[in-house]
Amino acid sequence: MRNIIFLFSILLIVSCKKDNTPPDLQLKSGTGYTYADLTISPGGTFTVGVIADKRADDLHLIYTEVAYDGANTPNLIAKYPVVANQRNHSEQDILITCRVQAGTERWVFNVNDKNGRISKREIKVTVQ
Repeated sequence: MRNIIFLFSILLIVSCKKDNTPPDLQLKSGTGYTYADLTISPGGTFTVGVIADKRADDLHLIYTEVAYDGANTPNLIAKYPVVANQRNHSEQDILITCRVQAGTERWVFNVNDKNGRISKREIKVTVQ
């Protein structure tokens, strides 16, 4: 009898396990989109297309950050709240203008779901 109770307890715990899978985040790779590291002239621009898909929970927010010249902590640049009809799938095209001085920029593209799970992709830019 104790074995049955033990097995039932294990099954109950396993079945109640929360899915901790973050949302899926991809960068568009078609013509006109940047999806990999690049070198660009000071003040140059490029476009990144973000594609986010729900996994465990509804999408909540897409946001962009940048860290300059090797800094560990990126600065928030823009937020793109996910509207009700995009909770399962959302796309955002982001036009980026680099600084007018030489250096490095690490652009981080993020999506989080309503329970705070985050997925990130980044592009390293050398401005020269």
